[in-house]
Amino acid sequence: MEKVARVLWREILPAAPVFTTREVAAAVRVGVAQASRSLGGLARADLITRVARGVWADVRDPRFSPYAAVPSLLAAAGPGARGYVSLLSALSLHGLIQQVPRVIHVVADRRARRTRRTPIGTYRFHVMRGTLLGGFALDDSGTFGLAGPAKALFDTLYYSARKGKRYARLPEVTLPVGFPAREVTDWIARVESAPLRVALSRRWSAVRASAARQRRSSE
Repeated sequence: MEKVARVLWREILPAAPVFTTREVAAAVRVGVAQASRSLGGLARADLITRVARGVWADVRDPRFSPYAAVPSLLAAAGPGARGYVSLLSALSLHGLIQQVPRVIHVVADRRARRTRRTPIGTYRFHVMRGTLLGGFALDDSGTFGLAGPAKALFDTLYYSARKGKRYARLPEVTLPVGFPAREVTDWIARVESAPLRVALSRRWSAVRASAARQRRSSE
């Protein structure tokens, strides 16, 4: 366990506050089972926290947040999995809605366990077609991918059109001055299904109309 702890604090944690068993095993050059046992010992000593199977965190790290676990949870879903925080979670982080969602919404390119409840938060994964996966960058902490304001809104509209009642009642969205409205239109244009494009365009028009009413009432 000493060797795992030494490598963990010297190499793994300086890079990110959340990590996987496989990352540690590769760095220490031991088997995954052995690395898991050592990490379990550190968790029992309250030095790290087990987030999910194969995923761990140093919750005392100032860079840590529940969002920082997203890359490691995606990695646990399969090698090369891509994804980012989006939908209501990203809208809230960007200040476009006032509500703070109870779950962290993640858009990904492959199917993971739909809802994952962990000691640090609950995560909900949504599969997105590869041609529509994009429009995100690392957040200011550098620990997770975050959809830009326009992509977060597009993703929300996209699932509201495809998932029926689940996102039928969206929170009131505020569109600040300078919001990149053209980006939302451009993402809608990438949708292959014509009926879905029409549904998205209608929802987008409704959001813009509502935002315009908000601005007029506040003047």
